[in-house]
Amino acid sequence: MIAMIHKTAYILAYDMLRKKSVHDWVERRAVGIIGLPYLSLILVALLTLKDEPNTGQKIVTGILIGWAVVAAWCTSEFQFKPTDWRMKIREELDLRYLYWKKAIAVYYAVVIAVAVAAGIVMPYI
Repeated sequence: MIAMIHKTAYILAYDMLRKKSVHDWVERRAVGIIGLPYLSLILVALLTLKDEPNTGQKIVTGILIGWAVVAAWCTSEFQFKPTDWRMKIREELDLRYLYWKKAIAVYYAVVIAVAVAAGIVMPYI
């Protein structure tokens, strides 16, 4: 399910950039757009650490950075795979466009909410 959300978000970002007549590095920009929430996880994890972090902060930081690295690794493969999967994703979007758009919004909202919650909680751990 998560891989499908990443692929669908990539296709939507890719198509959006194509419609705006952006032709330079469209694939890399699309990956960058869907990677922004994970960058926020890494930044929150690193910026909220104290000078001498305790065990709880190390665990939370490790989880946040691990999640972001795994997600970035999953999305980096999109540029190197054959284009067969793009057609399958577009067919799925034709069938259930609003479902996937809502799924993407909810998933990224959860990612940002986790980043915000970690930013609030980390100084008190």
